[in-house]
Amino acid sequence: MKRKTLIITLLSILLAAIAGTLVYIFVFTEKAEDEIQDEIIINEFQTNVATYFEDAIPPADTLIVGRWSNSKNPKWHKVYYDDFDEDEQLYWGKEWDEKEDVNEEDLDYHGNGWFRWEKKGDILHEYATMSLRSVPIHREYAITVSNSDSLVYNETDYNDVVYTFVKN
Repeated sequence: MKRKTLIITLLSILLAAIAGTLVYIFVFTEKAEDEIQDEIIINEFQTNVATYFEDAIPPADTLIVGRWSNSKNPKWHKVYYDDFDEDEQLYWGKEWDEKEDVNEEDLDYHGNGWFRWEKKGDILHEYATMSLRSVPIHREYAITVSNSDSLVYNETDYNDVVYTFVKN
């Protein structure tokens, strides 16, 4: 009789341990279905197919973008990029005058010689940057000619000051 009681007791303990283990597994370690869905990673950007990203960046004016040289002073260069500065919501550009012994490689990246620009209607706005301080200097130009090979504008405050640039 002792043997039968011992076997029943051991089987009861074993069944209780199995039941406890199953309860622990299903109740405490089983994740909710929502949590599992959050952890599933879907590769939306496969390398064997073309992927197109749409940004909220407005397109730059293609007639402005490019490298330009002043007609009267061909050593004065301006470059209008379509590189968008998302913080300021403007495009980047740079200018230098080799006649003043300043070359393109002399410019600090986004420092002296660089500017941000935008075109609103027929008005070109430039905001010059400085290497030492973050104080933009605004210049405003009224565009009179803008095509694939020439850019002509004048300062809005001084109509007699006309700048003519040709594309390089």
